[in-house]
Amino acid sequence: MTNEELIEILYKQDEMLRFDTVSEAMLCEIGEKIAASAKAVCILIRINGLEIYSRIFPGAARNNRKWAERKGNMAEFSGKSSMLAALENRAKGRSVSDLGLDSSEYVLEGGAVPVKLRSGLVIGSIAVSGMPSECDHQSICDAVASVLKISVPSIIS
Repeated sequence: MTNEELIEILYKQDEMLRFDTVSEAMLCEIGEKIAASAKAVCILIRINGLEIYSRIFPGAARNNRKWAERKGNMAEFSGKSSMLAALENRAKGRSVSDLGLDSSEYVLEGGAVPVKLRSGLVIGSIAVSGMPSECDHQSICDAVASVLKISVPSIIS
């Protein structure tokens, strides 16, 4: 898959993975769906700066929690998946510091999706760290799509 094709799929996912309403129960269900298919990862779901769901599995690296936080910060800042933000910024030769952000708090790496309302308002993020970034990203998309009862294209062949 070319970068252009990947970016096109990421934009489609972004358009499709929007919420009419969000509840704590819905977000916990998303977290549990991710948990059911992932091992040795950290899952972090935040809304309006509050941690709603967090789970770290045995075998996860000590820094997976920090990576999840940094990915989530980027998704919330950019209003798009951290993977899409990474691809777009790398194509333009921009780093986290070029965006005026602290690299200890933000990262351009796949594995977080903003919690975005249908209106486009970003109210939080869902982040996963521990697998390859494409797998982290797609595990979130699949779980959100399942809860929203929709089907989204996959970035994994």
